[in-house]
Amino acid sequence: MIPLSKLFTEAYQIEHIIPQSRYFDDSFNNKVICEAAVNQLKDKQLGLEFIKNHSGQIIDLGQNQSVTLFTEQQYTDFVKEHYDKNRSKRTKLLLDEIPDKMIERQLNDTRYISKFISSVLSNIVRANKDDDGVNSKNLLPGNGKITSELRQDWGLNDVWNDLILPRFERMNELSQSNHFTATNKEGHTIPAIPLELSKGFQKKRIDHRHHAMDALVIACATRDHVNLLNNQSAKSDNSRYDLQRKLRKVEKWTDKEGKERDKFTDFYKPWSTFTQDTKNELEKIVVSFKQNLRVINKASNHYEKIINGKKVLVKQEGSNWAIRKPMHKDTVSGLVQLRKTKTVSLSVALENYNDIVDKTLRKHILSLINQNYDKKKLTKYFKDNENKWNNRDISKLDIYYLENDNVASRVNLDISFNKERIEDTITDTGIQKILLKHLINYEGQTDEKGKAIAPETLAFTPERIDEMNKNIITLNNGKSHQPILKVRTYEPKGNKFTIGETGNKKDKFVEAAKGTNLFFAIYEDENGNRSYETIPLNIVIERQKQGLCSVPEQNEKGHALHFHLSPNDLVYVPQVDENLDAINFGELTIEQSNRIYKFTDGSGIMANFIPSKIAEVIFNINKLKQESLKINYPIQNEIGVGSQGSKNERAISGEQIKSICIKLNIDRLGNITPSKKTNQKSTSSFVNEEHSIYYNKVTFNNLQQSDEKMFMHTANMNPEERMAYLQKLRETTQENISEAEKRAILNQIKINPPDENT
Repeated sequence: MIPLSKLFTEAYQIEHIIPQSRYFDDSFNNKVICEAAVNQLKDKQLGLEFIKNHSGQIIDLGQNQSVTLFTEQQYTDFVKEHYDKNRSKRTKLLLDEIPDKMIERQLNDTRYISKFISSVLSNIVRANKDDDGVNSKNLLPGNGKITSELRQDWGLNDVWNDLILPRFERMNELSQSNHFTATNKEGHTIPAIPLELSKGFQKKRIDHRHHAMDALVIACATRDHVNLLNNQSAKSDNSRYDLQRKLRKVEKWTDKEGKERDKFTDFYKPWSTFTQDTKNELEKIVVSFKQNLRVINKASNHYEKIINGKKVLVKQEGSNWAIRKPMHKDTVSGLVQLRKTKTVSLSVALENYNDIVDKTLRKHILSLINQNYDKKKLTKYFKDNENKWNNRDISKLDIYYLENDNVASRVNLDISFNKERIEDTITDTGIQKILLKHLINYEGQTDEKGKAIAPETLAFTPERIDEMNKNIITLNNGKSHQPILKVRTYEPKGNKFTIGETGNKKDKFVEAAKGTNLFFAIYEDENGNRSYETIPLNIVIERQKQGLCSVPEQNEKGHALHFHLSPNDLVYVPQVDENLDAINFGELTIEQSNRIYKFTDGSGIMANFIPSKIAEVIFNINKLKQESLKINYPIQNEIGVGSQGSKNERAISGEQIKSICIKLNIDRLGNITPSKKTNQKSTSSFVNEEHSIYYNKVTFNNLQQSDEKMFMHTANMNPEERMAYLQKLRETTQENISEAEKRAILNQIKINPPDENT
């Protein structure tokens, strides 16, 4: 039984039987209540899977309490007894495979979607005659089994192994093992996955290009292929030898009676070079992603109003905006001033004598000041005494100072409050002393194996917090004190922003909610040096309401916006000394397509990327989980960084992506072009009159740096003069002019100051 006094404390948590990370189901039938320690151990396992892996294990709950997990039989009996009338929850509690496979609801959804799409497409491809049914005879339905068999016979499974093999070979290098490759019967190296990582792993799903491969197979499958395979699947008496001979290769074999017979083997390929052509095209594919950047839109709200005795809907007047993203996290913090100490020289301390920590020394200095001592006399006085006071060296002194750049919020007291957190984050020094005294009582304790127990895990459980509050007068040196259940902690303001600009809202600070950092800006100064900034959602909203670009065109330092990135944007990471103007983005090489990365998210000045073709990482396990699986790799994920996660600031080849990348634009037809602002140094942007005066200034400064002698005569121009110069250059050149020709023309053109009409 769970004591009612503990039910709503942090000792117990709501646990999802099927973890939400594996299948989103937040229904009541997917929830149970269990001890927090048990929930942490269960992690991402299913209920029955957890019991099988930890059957009979004793779990320490703290406060000398523990629980013993059921055996598999005990668990099964318990579920059947207590959930006999709740079939849905009983089923979930006894599952050990789902959601790795399609569940019934997903199958029903798929059937409905297929039927609906079939009806829609039939209206488009319906034949003119004899085609009045729901499904057009020009519509060819298929299924995964047909696609799978054709993919195998047409050699595309081998193509897929070749495409993804470099990732597995790299995993061998990163893990310092040979666990991620194997050798097949033909002696070829193929991708492999260690047994302990194989559950639920599908090598087809790790790369986005499998959608293109399946689409190609479906496009090349004919009605004859579908009819033949459906006939075989139905085990029909009609063997359809006509289709067999038409579609499949034939081999001769001899039966036991010595009679020669035909054997139908692989399907013929759509054309002779089909397999190699498919590989060539898949290698060059650039995967693009749909974005969701909608932040605000105009709302057309209506309300009921009684007019002439009748209720009617009336449109709300004025400009109403609907915000489509959460503005901030729920926790609200307030600005707080903290008195802290720092060590300074005696000379500095004498300038701030009222802030000296040593009370007796401060009192003595005040008495000297009352005797008309100024700083010069005070300095001489202590110098004559060899900078000593009461036989103590005071050449360095501690003084108080106020720290203003912090915000504080109230949080529940729990086992996370160790000695360091109490001293470093709690604002009230009186509460600090009480908690530290209480914490000392639990230091030095060990468990049954002699391992030291962290004192905070004993001192700040719900029961021990109640015990502390009963003895709070003793802990507070005989003075009364309110019970301590919550404490006010502080942290640097950082990226937090105010709720509003008027009243007490300007003193309330909140933090951006997860997933709302939609714009990562990359700025450049006149020398081409980049700086970075994540634009907060509240800034984006305000700018969009005013009809401005979501990202400021200049940062606080006056640097111009080079380009900005949003989640799912693609960037190209150039190689050293690669000529960007020479890249044909319409016909990228295989090596170039592998240097395209997807922007995943940003925070502050940090930007994370992942190779655009990766759908799922092969390996992504933290050190604790590795220990439980009895493996020990020097990495925690496939990208190769030390911490867990499937994204990184650096390319696989080691370059910092944000510092050298260029943004790519991809239209709905798949045409790839570099972002306009990215290509400022190219000839076309050099003569593009649509650029602002500021961008023209940056462009000319960059050209000046690339050839200082050639462009020295433009160095002292103001923006207006440069614009006039640009106009004159435009009249003399074409957008496709070469760099050499452009420089020759620049030398020939005489620079004249702009007249009044310019």
